[in-house]
Amino acid sequence: MASHPDQGVIQSIATKIQSGDLVGARADCRRFLDSITEPQRRAPLYFWLGVIERRSGALPAAVEQFEHALSVSRRDPQWLFQAALTYFQLGDIARAEPLYREALTVDPRMPLTHYNLGVLLQQKRDWTGARTAFEAALALQPQIAEAWNNLANTLLELGERDKAEQGYRNALNVNPALAQAHHGLGLLFSHRQQRVAAKQSFAAAVTHNPNLLDAWMDLAECEYLDGNQAAAIGAVEQVLARKPDHATAQFKLSHYRGEQPDAAPAEMVERLYAGMAGTFDEHLTGRLGYRIPALLIGELRDWLTAFPSTHGNRKANVLDLGCGTGLFGIEVRPYAARLVGIDLSASMLERARGRNLYDQLFENDLLAYLESMQERFDLIAATDVLIYQGRLDRLFAQVAAHLNSGGQFAFSTETPAGMMQDYLLLPTGRYAHAKAYIERLAAENALVLERCIDTSIRAEGGVPLAGHVFTLRQHSA
Repeated sequence: MASHPDQGVIQSIATKIQSGDLVGARADCRRFLDSITEPQRRAPLYFWLGVIERRSGALPAAVEQFEHALSVSRRDPQWLFQAALTYFQLGDIARAEPLYREALTVDPRMPLTHYNLGVLLQQKRDWTGARTAFEAALALQPQIAEAWNNLANTLLELGERDKAEQGYRNALNVNPALAQAHHGLGLLFSHRQQRVAAKQSFAAAVTHNPNLLDAWMDLAECEYLDGNQAAAIGAVEQVLARKPDHATAQFKLSHYRGEQPDAAPAEMVERLYAGMAGTFDEHLTGRLGYRIPALLIGELRDWLTAFPSTHGNRKANVLDLGCGTGLFGIEVRPYAARLVGIDLSASMLERARGRNLYDQLFENDLLAYLESMQERFDLIAATDVLIYQGRLDRLFAQVAAHLNSGGQFAFSTETPAGMMQDYLLLPTGRYAHAKAYIERLAAENALVLERCIDTSIRAEGGVPLAGHVFTLRQHSA
């Protein structure tokens, strides 16, 4: 009579797995699978083979074994959870999500399943769903520090900063050494201009986890803004010691040494805006007094209003470079037949998408987008975007190549009084551009300077920042 694995055999296999004897555990599973034929008796062995393969790093083989087990029975929530976790590790969230949800249908009292579902929903940018999942996990098990931390990250995306702060503090109450929670608190303090508290939090983060590179970068910026150049350079060098090709660290090292790199790296700009989308509009237009989109439209309104009568009853095709949350889109949409937005930040684009203003939105670098597409536009706008580009030669050439005859290029620049260089990387990390540099680039690219208006771009510490608003016209055919 064929033997079959009883509970003792299953326990023996589990014990071998826990002790790290994956070879022995796999051999036991295979031996008993060869000796029995009944599906109900084989299913647990398939499950444990899946666990063994996952721990061995063979994820495709693991999900194959889990699927064998689930084809026999879907009543065990751990089988569903382990299959979901493995699919998630493979990057297949479309298969992982329904398995997590099925596991919770079988047994809703699984805090780690709620937690892992929340992590998956964060990846999908379903912030409301992620919040619900993390809150469910914490209602069952309040001592999961990572769940508090991820809930706080989610609340930041939802614009609930005060609740996010409490989430980080709850995480640290559970685990005072959780570097990510110290880092999150530091970002909140930094947003509030509380640099002393921010610096303390960033320092705690890198103390508990020296490999948390973002925290080193944020600590460096705090030190630099406090005038501690040597400490700022030292923090950046910590990053480059661990990752020599870190583009943002390379840029910041040049910046802190007083050098003039040509442009800010894309990943730096993307990260800068990643956590700001929820409060960006209020912060920019309220606290910083930002009015450039409305000012640009004021200068373009007559041209845009007359556009249909001069172009066969057609409205303008518009490209919004660095569209952010869509502040310029709000102003220009009534005049646009087609409105396309491009931005590096997925969070910003999510907000812009929610406004239902744009015909298309692309997550991309400005130059990479322009160099990869053939479409031409009647108006290309760049509001508060050139502050992350120093040398503008390639950008102007691409804009000129993508303007229809008679089309307009409208943009803002920051320009401190007495500036002599073509462009200058300011202590704030933003670029300023001289009026003469813009005029020279316009002439080199056959763009006619229509208007240049002296204006305040926005406020910095309550002080208006001097700059310009330009409109340039493509030569008519």
